[in-house]
Order: sequence, then C-alpha cells, then structure tokens
Amino acid sequence: MPTLGWIQETGLDRFWERGSEPGTSALPSHYACRYCNLVFDSVAAREQHELEHPLLNPIMCYRDRELGGTHLLINTPIQLGDIGARNISKIELNGQPLSSVIELTQALQSVRQGLFRITYANEVLEKSIKIQVCIADPEHLAEVDQTFRMHFSSESIADPLLESFIASVRHCSSVSRYIDGLVRYLHGLKAKDHQSDITTFESFDMRFNQALASLSDYATPVAAALRAVIRFNRNDFSLMHVASGLPDLDRAVAFFNGADLVSSAFVSPEAQLPVDQASAFILKRLIPVFADSTLADIEESLTWLPTKYRSLQDTSKLNYLCFRKAAAVEDMAATEKYRKRLRHDDAFNTLIGET
Repeated sequence: MPTLGWIQETGLDRFWERGSEPGTSALPSHYACRYCNLVFDSVAAREQHELEHPLLNPIMCYRDRELGGTHLLINTPIQLGDIGARNISKIELNGQPLSSVIELTQALQSVRQGLFRITYANEVLEKSIKIQVCIADPEHLAEVDQTFRMHFSSESIADPLLESFIASVRHCSSVSRYIDGLVRYLHGLKAKDHQSDITTFESFDMRFNQALASLSDYATPVAAALRAVIRFNRNDFSLMHVASGLPDLDRAVAFFNGADLVSSAFVSPEAQLPVDQASAFILKRLIPVFADSTLADIEESLTWLPTKYRSLQDTSKLNYLCFRKAAAVEDMAATEKYRKRLRHDDAFNTLIGET
C-alpha cells in the first residue's frame, strides 16, 4: 500500500530498520554536525542545521587554472606549486592514496609520459580527472613547425601533402597531440573549402573545435597563429588582443574591431600559413584594396567568392566591409542597407551605430 504524504525518518526508525533488538545496543544520544562542532539531539535536527552550511566544492588547479573538465594534458615539466587544491581532504593517484598535493606533484614530476587518474574529494563531493603527462621535446616541436610550414607554405592542402606531412613527423611522439591539432585544423580548412571526401562543409567548425582542444596547451607561434585564424573564422575579434604573428590577419582584426585600416607591411614567408578560401579572399583581395575602391567595386568583388565557400560569419564580415565603405563615402542609403543586415549580429551590432 503506497504511503501518502511525507514521513520524516528519525534516528529510531533507522535503528529498527537495521534489525537490532531492544537492549542489544544503545541508540546514539547525540548527533554531531559533520561540518562544525555543534551537536544535536536528533538526526532531523542535525540535517536541518546542515542545510545552513554552504556546499564546499573540491577544487584542483593547474598553474592557477581551475580544472573544470575531465582531462588535462601536461606537456611541460611540472614544478612545485603548479598544482593547487582547495576544500580537499582526500587525493588518490591511480587508486593509491596520497598525503598532499606536494606528493602528487612529486609523483608526476618523475615521469615524462604516462596516463593517470586523479581522484580528489572532501566529505561532501568526489571528483576525478584524467591527466596525460607527455612532456614535449622542444626539438620535436621545432621540427613539426618547420615541416608544417614547408608543406603548407602555398595555398594547397591536397591529400598527398597532408599524408606526406603526417608521415614526416610521425616519429615526434612527444608532441603527438600537437600534431593532431595541426591535422584537425587542416581537415577543417578542407571541409570548409569543399575539398574533403569525408567531412562536409557543415562540419568544418567541429574540426576547428577539435584543433583548438589539441593546440590549447601549446605556446608555439604556429599554434597561436592557427588559434587566431579559427577565432577570425568565428568573428571572435574582441578576444584577439595579442598579435597572432600573421600581419595580414592582425591588420584585418583591428579593422573588424572598428579601427582605421592601417597600411600593409611586407609579410615574410614565415608569417604565412594556410587559411580557408573565404578568409584568404578577405585578407588578400578585399582588405588591401579597400581604401582605393568604391563601394561598387567592393560589391562587384563579392561576386568573385562563391557563396558555397562562405559561412554566416564570412557573410557578416563582407557586409561590414561594405558598411564601412558606404559610411566612408557618406552613401546613406547603402549605409542603412548594410546596417540592417548587421543589426542582429553580435560581432558588429555595437560598431554600426544607431539607425
């Protein structure tokens, strides 16, 4: 028969449920709070009191960054102080209990490659994270970057080049995740430019996400530049405060952030990396001639880039280029036309002014 209403379980209820007989053991006479020193006469009173205590979340940090995910890659030598913790009373490394964060750090310091499971907890919550230690060999990183630039200095990312690159750096085992990020980036470009037999245009941003995840822990110039290209594709201009190492890109980012267009400078081959067709069209064809072109010139130029190569973000950038030119030549009708196209665009709606 179902029980109607709400029944508050008492300590006596729990005592009888355990199957004890009267007289076999004494029922507890008091119940201490599990978070402070207060003592209560009943379980119900203690539980009501414990609601007043804030939930202390066990937190572990790596180099002052809170670990919010389930996986961490460590690719540079670990130093004492790199790992921190708050509200933690238990730490285990692959099931073995450790006494402190210092002991955990020392254990990880002793390996250059390995996969570990860290469990950390307090009296309320338990969390775990997988840590992959793969200390990057600086010579491997330099070799991979040089090989990447050598293979993809032109605009071609054909499959034979991609296969040759992967084969050339396969022995650089200490930076396998880094190589994976570079390859995922190239797959994203191929998908966006309709050059992939396995990935559709609609999946290009997923490949970019995978590339960002793999490259996020590396501070090489190539990794920084590719992260900047991905942000440019997403119109994340407000996040791009640090120079990317690609002068053409940095010049365009300043423009799309509302600044005046500065004169171009000589760009060395070392500052060129493969980008998608739409980005290359904007960076190399439209931006360089923007100052000397009429609005009609720019609008006609847009027809040279087939729509199949454009994402929604690319279209927004093209509309903003036209808006800036229309505003510069004081063509009010055209200015209003492009303002309407951008008024709901998060990247540009604060730059276009009021109607």
